[in-house]
Amino acid sequence: MKKKITNIKKKIILHGECIVAQCSSLPDDVIAESHATSSVIVANSEVTGNHHVIANKPGVVFYNSKTTGKRYMNSSVPTNISCVMAERHTTIDIVPGTYVIGIQQEYDYIAQAKRNVAD
Repeated sequence: MKKKITNIKKKIILHGECIVAQCSSLPDDVIAESHATSSVIVANSEVTGNHHVIANKPGVVFYNSKTTGKRYMNSSVPTNISCVMAERHTTIDIVPGTYVIGIQQEYDYIAQAKRNVAD
């Protein structure tokens, strides 16, 4: 008899236009990124310079998929996502895990098209 699996929770963090979604594993085609800074920009500000950043510390590794261009993060330690201008968005803690990082999309009903959310 098959057991029904219930209460599976994936963590999704919405931070301005940035979306950080927990995933089960990294794709096979990812390449590790190298960052020497204390934080990594994960969503650029289009106008104000208020970039969304994830704290870069030992145990946090960022990746890029060769085929899809999607960005991933694997963290064995707690980290967080914040803004360069701290008063704009609350800092959100990120528990250890594997995540895909992207930009939220919205639908423009007048233009009948999807577009990236701009912050």
